[in-house]
Amino acid sequence: MPSYIAEEQRGAEARILNVLFPMILQGLQLTHQAADQFGARPNQPHMLPMGPRMEHRPVEYQQQQQRYTIQETYTQLAADRSFMDVAAILMPVVQAMIPPLVEQLLSFGPAKAETDQNEEDRFQQFVPQLIGTITPIMMQVLPGLLQNMRGMHAEHPVRVTDRELNQRYFGPILQATLPAIISQLPELLAIVHGDQRSPMRFERMPGRAPLQLIRISRNDLVNAHRLRDGDVLYLTETPAPPGTTEIRLSMAPHGLWWKGIQVTDDSDRQICFVETDRDTHATFDSRSVQTGGSIVLWKAKMFGVHTPMYILPTGDLSPDGKCFTFHWAAD
Repeated sequence: MPSYIAEEQRGAEARILNVLFPMILQGLQLTHQAADQFGARPNQPHMLPMGPRMEHRPVEYQQQQQRYTIQETYTQLAADRSFMDVAAILMPVVQAMIPPLVEQLLSFGPAKAETDQNEEDRFQQFVPQLIGTITPIMMQVLPGLLQNMRGMHAEHPVRVTDRELNQRYFGPILQATLPAIISQLPELLAIVHGDQRSPMRFERMPGRAPLQLIRISRNDLVNAHRLRDGDVLYLTETPAPPGTTEIRLSMAPHGLWWKGIQVTDDSDRQICFVETDRDTHATFDSRSVQTGGSIVLWKAKMFGVHTPMYILPTGDLSPDGKCFTFHWAAD
């Protein structure tokens, strides 16, 4: 197990906080009782917030008549305040969890770049230990943080058995925090142990030269290696009619967040775009990508914003007469 000096450990804790806090805040936004004021409703997972579409996809605006009533305004302000009360104590809670989290990550050892059965078995043994460490820390720090909030009176201590504490604070924070930590374990392990994966390669996005995307290979997808943003995609190839190329997109049953695949030719012209909330299948003439072109993999990032993440040159696939199915298994 690596031995950290204090400065190195503080640096690792800061990097982990930079990775986790935005994700936890996003999870809180989606699970908290006030989430419908910010674009999502916890009881309707299919209505997750989707950000503005990029240039290739037209945006439709619908004129809606705005109504202002005293009751609606009061409800919105109350929900907004409730959300902000929870968000205000989120950072101290996460900060309290980071040092013991780093210690456990050190004891676990570095993760593999690939996904295989042995690695999954290790994670299944490690995750319960992690939950057993993180949850008590939340319960210990939350009462004290709430006690110090403006308007609280010291003569009335906040207790962990208080129903409001559990419904308004502990429940939403726990529900937002644990999935974020577990989903980012490979990245957190790389931060603590040093990134042992191959260095990232970048390539410009077609039509958007200043934007650099993570370059991936056919081998990454055929062997379902975990990609740098935590995603796992399986690529399968089946025959298609000669002279045509087919693109299909599928997701794991538990997947909720939007995904998309864009195909461009050598002049950066878009040939097709398939996505999980519209058409998931497209067919085009193979000649359009014989001299070049790219496949760009998109996903919904923070607050549901549609974001291009990975780029794969079409030439790596020998696309003529093939159907490529991209199965987004994990993100």
